[in-house]
Amino acid sequence: MSKNKSLSNISRSLHRDLGYFFIGITLIYAITGFILSARGLGWFKYDYNFQTNISKNISSEHFKENLISEAKSGKLDYIYKLGTKSVVEKNIKRLTFSKEENNTLYFDYKYMHVIYNKNSGETNIDYKSYPAFLQIFISSHLSTNNRAWYYLAMVYSVVLAFFALSAMVMIKGKYGFKKRGLSIMLAGIITVIIFLFFSFS
Repeated sequence: MSKNKSLSNISRSLHRDLGYFFIGITLIYAITGFILSARGLGWFKYDYNFQTNISKNISSEHFKENLISEAKSGKLDYIYKLGTKSVVEKNIKRLTFSKEENNTLYFDYKYMHVIYNKNSGETNIDYKSYPAFLQIFISSHLSTNNRAWYYLAMVYSVVLAFFALSAMVMIKGKYGFKKRGLSIMLAGIITVIIFLFFSFS
């Protein structure tokens, strides 16, 4: 068996087996990638309208830290579930104080709006987000290095690079990379460049 043929067979076997092994994570990234690409349209998001009572007479400067504390104590379980906990806390920290009228504070951040009455402690929260089961996968897609998923994502990135490179040596003959694959690869690269140009120019 020639060296080139051996390399081709090894690449095909690895390509096949790794493809089987990573079917699950590939589907997760494909689905969540589609959802994230369409996030500006608000697809798949739920509206959480919630009312609760927290401590009275909280100033605008200390409201966010108090709201996070109240949430951790279970006051906001309706929107502060396991799957959305980190997202909600992050959004609370990013809330911007809008105004104060009649002892009522108004805060906003993108899809989150909070109205707090200092006299009664009544707090109204309007929050738009993905359902908890979906948020888990989306958070995984955006994982950072402080989560276990990060290491699997790094391995998967290397495997994807292998999939692309191994395709160059898997097929021989008239359908091989040199005779057919090269032109298709160039067409793909040009397509990416065109979309980048129109997206960011």
